[in-house]
Amino acid sequence: MKVINRHLEWVILLTGLVLMAFLNPYSTETSWCLIDLLGFSYCPGAGLGHSIAFLFRGEIINSLEANLIGPIAVVVLSLRVINIWKNLIVTHKSDLMENYHA
Repeated sequence: MKVINRHLEWVILLTGLVLMAFLNPYSTETSWCLIDLLGFSYCPGAGLGHSIAFLFRGEIINSLEANLIGPIAVVVLSLRVINIWKNLIVTHKSDLMENYHA
């Protein structure tokens, strides 16, 4: 269980980024926004998935038009994943050194 907890966050974040990267940004299918599904007309994250999908295709203008936060979200989530990986590597090296000296 400890291994799952250690890796759960980065797996979820990276999976979300990859899924949004492969999303068809030109699709007009049903929104996954909970607020939108409840019938409200405004969703604060509207276009975020499309923005990320456009960004991964190199369409920066379309990405910014879909949602200004999209590129920022990609940077923040990517940095978080890298930070988690870095901490896991440091922890793993520390555990190896502990076992080596024991």
